[in-house]
Amino acid sequence: MGRKRRWTREKIISEIRKLQQQGESLSTRNMRELGYSGMVTTTYRPDLFGGWRAAVTAAGFDPNVVCQRARKWTRERIIERIRQLYEAGADLSHSAAKRHYQYLVVVACKPEMFGSWRAAIEAAGLDYSTISKHRSWTKQRIIEEIKRLAAAGESLSHDEAKRNHGALVSAASSRRYFGSWAAAVEAAGIDYQKVRKNNRWKKETIIATIRELHRRGERVNNANMRRLGYRGLMEAAARPHNFGSWAAAVEAAGLDYDEERRA
Repeated sequence: MGRKRRWTREKIISEIRKLQQQGESLSTRNMRELGYSGMVTTTYRPDLFGGWRAAVTAAGFDPNVVCQRARKWTRERIIERIRQLYEAGADLSHSAAKRHYQYLVVVACKPEMFGSWRAAIEAAGLDYSTISKHRSWTKQRIIEEIKRLAAAGESLSHDEAKRNHGALVSAASSRRYFGSWAAAVEAAGIDYQKVRKNNRWKKETIIATIRELHRRGERVNNANMRRLGYRGLMEAAARPHNFGSWAAAVEAAGLDYDEERRA
């Protein structure tokens, strides 16, 4: 990390989320080893978060879970992490994994580990040919994927969709299919103008969704919401103009977050 990097609230939250997606422990020790001491120190400023754990919470994560000390990478741990990501529906093609889970890919490709990402995927018992980026898109498949993301509460604005689902956006925007991301979203029956500015989730809809999930018997803690694919909802809830953190949103819905976490 460069010494002169200027950390803002938004940049810190974005970096925390990226590191968590990559499977990194958010313990202060691991942050120091990765070169993020400056970022951690900055979070203690009263005009930002007032502390590292508060910053982690604002990013939508439970510090008691994600700030545990990192374990040493082993072949077994790499396989475990790959399987976890696969079961969560993550895109494990080499390009996507390198973008979202860079450190995992780097470690897996070391000679003393697996030597390549493909070898690591296959060691985890997965068929690399079905995971690699050489899969065929169709108009129907693109539409179904867009609908799935919308149902899960993910932002369909071009920038966020490109960052989180680059292969989908690239395919949808190609002349072979829809010619643009906006046209693909419209083809899925969604008004792109309503989602392009990422304003799908407001306080009222966030609270209503949390209450509905709870009514259906779902645990609304961080871990279960990520497992169910509600990343977009959680990120929206953690924005400063909404609740500042997922835990605060759950409390605003009239639920006890500590109780949800223990459930």
